[in-house]
Amino acid sequence: MKLGKRAWRGSLAALLLCTALAGCSGNTNKANSQADGASATQTATAGAQDSSQKDVTLELLYWGDDAQKKLVEAAVERYTADTGVKINAQVLPADGTFDTFIQTRLESGELPDISYMGEADIQKYNEMGILADIGDLMDSGKIPPKLDAITIHSPEQKVIGVGLSNQLELMFYSKSKFDAAGIAYPPTKVEEAWDWDTFVANAKKLTTDTKGRTAADPAFDPAMVENYGVGMTAGREFHHFWAAAANGGGIVSPDGKEFLWDSSKSVEGIQKLADLANKDKVASSFNYTWNTGIGSAVDALSGGYAMVISGSWDLANIKGNEDIGVGVLPKMERAVTMNAGAPLVVYNTSKHIEEAKDFYAYMVNPDNALDLLKSGAWLPNQSDWYTDPALIDKWTGDLPPSAKETILSYSTAKDAIVQWPAYYVPAYIKMNTEYEKVIDPGLAGKKSIKEIYDSVMPTIKKVWETGKVS
Repeated sequence: MKLGKRAWRGSLAALLLCTALAGCSGNTNKANSQADGASATQTATAGAQDSSQKDVTLELLYWGDDAQKKLVEAAVERYTADTGVKINAQVLPADGTFDTFIQTRLESGELPDISYMGEADIQKYNEMGILADIGDLMDSGKIPPKLDAITIHSPEQKVIGVGLSNQLELMFYSKSKFDAAGIAYPPTKVEEAWDWDTFVANAKKLTTDTKGRTAADPAFDPAMVENYGVGMTAGREFHHFWAAAANGGGIVSPDGKEFLWDSSKSVEGIQKLADLANKDKVASSFNYTWNTGIGSAVDALSGGYAMVISGSWDLANIKGNEDIGVGVLPKMERAVTMNAGAPLVVYNTSKHIEEAKDFYAYMVNPDNALDLLKSGAWLPNQSDWYTDPALIDKWTGDLPPSAKETILSYSTAKDAIVQWPAYYVPAYIKMNTEYEKVIDPGLAGKKSIKEIYDSVMPTIKKVWETGKVS
């Protein structure tokens, strides 16, 4: 399964009504005839630029449904009204075919100017040499500082994209189930995260069989579970890899230079994740696919789960539900989460590269996705939206207080967000393909994670060492 097929693609499929760009007014004061001549020249030049701007048409390619299509159309109409630049926005269904469509356009020599892109696909297209370096937009201040977690670099450290949203792995929980069990709610501060033993102990108290016995009771029957302490909406990739990072391991070091996936820390972290279902009996079984079958966080918490680990896009589903709280993930050696979020890219094949970059800067501005941010479907991609009180107030008013505190804590605590290696490891897709062939028996408890890693990691490491997508 390609990365573009992830469930967050729907939440990442829209850009909402955009704010107007600030206009400029010319200087009409004339001190002398020389100034008059200069002013006339500037006016003529400005007129020529206005005319040329009106002749520019950019193509934006994105994925989304009908409702999202209407929102994007409204956004680009506003941009055209403000700048004179026409935008041909083409939408594709959020069904995983986007990458195939881009490849077809590449073969025909008709790439768009700007497009969405799957997280791991960005390194593939960079390797092809068709993505523009957008570092100049950041250097000039046209794009203010973004979060490191969603800033995507090439192996040569060029900035080749930024994520439209800072999607995070979070802990959702049912307040009423915690209250009934007499357990304090999960912390909302990174520095106060439960250690793993505390997390498992609480999950056992929240797991009950059909006779009401908890998993902490020696008489508990794991074959007759009625309510689980914890569930995961997905068992795949960044939902899965955070455990390796939390245990002091990881996949590849942030600078891309050290292979961490085969470390004992990584093995132990993933084993602890698998043990939740197979040893501790506090989680339902899962495998390395996107959907674990428990539905959204809301579905699971209203059913047989007390805690659910899911992506931050689920915040959009809990609005008005007073029973659901949000907290930080438990820690092993470190208290961390992992992020995701489809990036936006500029193609260096654009005939209007400067105009494309200006439009790009406009599109990645959080102000232009405010409704999505307010809903929780997106989280801001920009650093100051987590530190400036006025900016924080713009998007957090409708979020549960616990969600606001959790997100701000992760986004401001040093090294609390581990960047998904899909963003920066060129060989990631091939590495993950090898991994997904063999990991399920470990998640099912049929083999130890160490057995599986011992067998597959030499192959995966060789793939990583190529430093190439292809």
